[in-house]
Amino acid sequence: MLKRLLRRRERGSAVVEFIVLGVLMTLPVFYLVVALARLQAGTYAVAAASREAGRTYVTASSESEGAARAQVAGRMAFQDQGFEQGTVSVSCDASPCLTRDALVRTRAVVEVRLPLVPDLLAGVLPTSVTVSADHTERVDRFGAAR
Repeated sequence: MLKRLLRRRERGSAVVEFIVLGVLMTLPVFYLVVALARLQAGTYAVAAASREAGRTYVTASSESEGAARAQVAGRMAFQDQGFEQGTVSVSCDASPCLTRDALVRTRAVVEVRLPLVPDLLAGVLPTSVTVSADHTERVDRFGAAR
């Protein structure tokens, strides 16, 4: 008789427990997937921005044209991955930069905001992650003198 009473009390509770536990376990996994996808997009953006900025810089006919082309190439790479803000910097090991066989280093940096973290928690939790990439390109040894 005691077994019957215990069985009656627990009717239907397994479905509720399954749904509650399923939701509680699924939400953190879903957030992790979304956050990692956004970080991966940031990684792709900085890698492409630094690479393309270096390539466009070394093929320019002047340093001012190269700097402008590098910024445009970086901006396009950032926008391609959904980022409005990002920086590209260029440094050289020779002066002038476009000296034959000189090395041109480009660095791209973007701040990836974590999804669903309000700015209110900025003092307690990190709301963004800074991602950067470096690329080195060599000016053509046999190209036209600039």
